[in-house]
Amino acid sequence: MEKRPSASTVVPIVVLLGLWLMMSPALACPYHGSQCKDCILKQMKCSCTSCVPVLRCMARCLWGGSSRANCVRRCDCGSPKLSDCKTCMSRCKCSCMA
Repeated sequence: MEKRPSASTVVPIVVLLGLWLMMSPALACPYHGSQCKDCILKQMKCSCTSCVPVLRCMARCLWGGSSRANCVRRCDCGSPKLSDCKTCMSRCKCSCMA
């Protein structure tokens, strides 16, 4: 059977992604409870699977106390790029307008 990612690896990535989306206030808040979180998890499992290592690197770096600029330099190397991951993950339309 295929090994599934554990909650301890998915939750930090979702938190990091939430922080990342806060850069754009219109995308920062879920519009219907857990709908945004569910969309993000689905994107990471199905459409944006190649972004998981990049987002995990960013999460560890930021939680380690490094600045965002240093983390981007450290983690945004190779493929996919952080910009590619942001584009992929932005398919989840989360909005503060309610």
